[in-house]
Amino acid sequence: MNAKRLIAVICIYVIATSAWMILGATNQIRSSQTYSRLGQGEYDQETSESGRAGVQDLWGQPQSQVAPIVWTSHIDKVAQKNSKGRRVLTEVEVTDPVVLSSSRVNAKIDSEPRRKGLLWYRTYKVRFSGDYLLRNSFGNKRRFKVAFNFPAQQAVYDNVSILVNGKRVEPTGDTTVQTSLVLDPGQRVKLHMSYGSQGMDTWFYKFSSDGSVANVKDFQARVRTNCSEIDFPSGSVSPTHKKIADGGWDLTWKYANLVSGFNIGISLPQKLNPGPFAAKLSYFAPVSLLFFFAVLLILGAVKKTSLHPIHYMFLAAAFFSFHLLFSYMVDHVTPFVSFLVSSAVSLLLVITYLRLVVSWKFAVFNAGLWQFIFLVLFTYAFFFEGYTGLTITIGVILTLAVLMQMTGRVNWDEKLSNGKGASKPAGT
Repeated sequence: MNAKRLIAVICIYVIATSAWMILGATNQIRSSQTYSRLGQGEYDQETSESGRAGVQDLWGQPQSQVAPIVWTSHIDKVAQKNSKGRRVLTEVEVTDPVVLSSSRVNAKIDSEPRRKGLLWYRTYKVRFSGDYLLRNSFGNKRRFKVAFNFPAQQAVYDNVSILVNGKRVEPTGDTTVQTSLVLDPGQRVKLHMSYGSQGMDTWFYKFSSDGSVANVKDFQARVRTNCSEIDFPSGSVSPTHKKIADGGWDLTWKYANLVSGFNIGISLPQKLNPGPFAAKLSYFAPVSLLFFFAVLLILGAVKKTSLHPIHYMFLAAAFFSFHLLFSYMVDHVTPFVSFLVSSAVSLLLVITYLRLVVSWKFAVFNAGLWQFIFLVLFTYAFFFEGYTGLTITIGVILTLAVLMQMTGRVNWDEKLSNGKGASKPAGT
């Protein structure tokens, strides 16, 4: 291939790259618009504006259930100076926080992700139940105040049950329900709270409302999930025991006497988001086309089959068709199905075109094979998050090794000369 044709191929590559950048930006904008309309908080896949409506208003917020807060008070005398500078004893009310004698917590969390446009949201349903034991460990009769806190303000609660020693406490319509009771020294009382609700992203059980270090006695929590791809978010403690059950996890936290500033937390699995995924594939596409063009140029020189720049233009368009079809098909079907269909269409375009330009053998066993490696397999590697870079690196090294072995004995002065041995243009 002479210098003019090579420059023309480079220009075609640059134009194709620009088209992919525009397609990737378009997918990002579509995803951002969907998120701004339906989500809330930071968009953790790509940079985006925050939204305040949509899924959280319709479904619910991330939930953080706080343990019942119990406190009592007593009158103490404190020495203070009066207006004349004399020290006098003044009675003040001192609050005494109370540690629950025991806690038994159960939560059933079922992941039910919801898709809106190009994004999946980590929504879930939860059934919570907590049974607690309160004991008056003071030496005198005391009035105790108990506050039951609901985990989120923007949420729906079903079958709410708040009991104090079997007596129902009616919710007040606020996120906190307070009640009081008088206990003799050593007297015990049972506290109960249960409800069904729904939230998104994460579920926490917190030992204290302000995140401070808390003292927990005779504590046991059991959390069951219907999915196994959960994670434990930052600021949470790992379970003391866990096992696979019914396709999910059966997790247990058990402590005799715990002093910790950490909490119990579950992070729901994130399904592959079509919009950001399509944008990522578009941004990577020029790498695949670069390797494909490089191989065709080398094979053209070795096999004396030189493609015209117009041929390269149509091949670049066939590559681009994969990402264009994937970007808009993924709105309606799963990413993997979109990947299979887009791959088949792009391969069919390239093979059926080059069998007219060169031959069936070249179209299938040369161009088709390398397109399958650089476009299909490299793209498929993006489905394995965390291994994409390694997979593509191995593929590139293997490709380099094959090409080095194929061309190690080639006389490039002869192959690239304009005289004898020059490549024959395809289709002539």
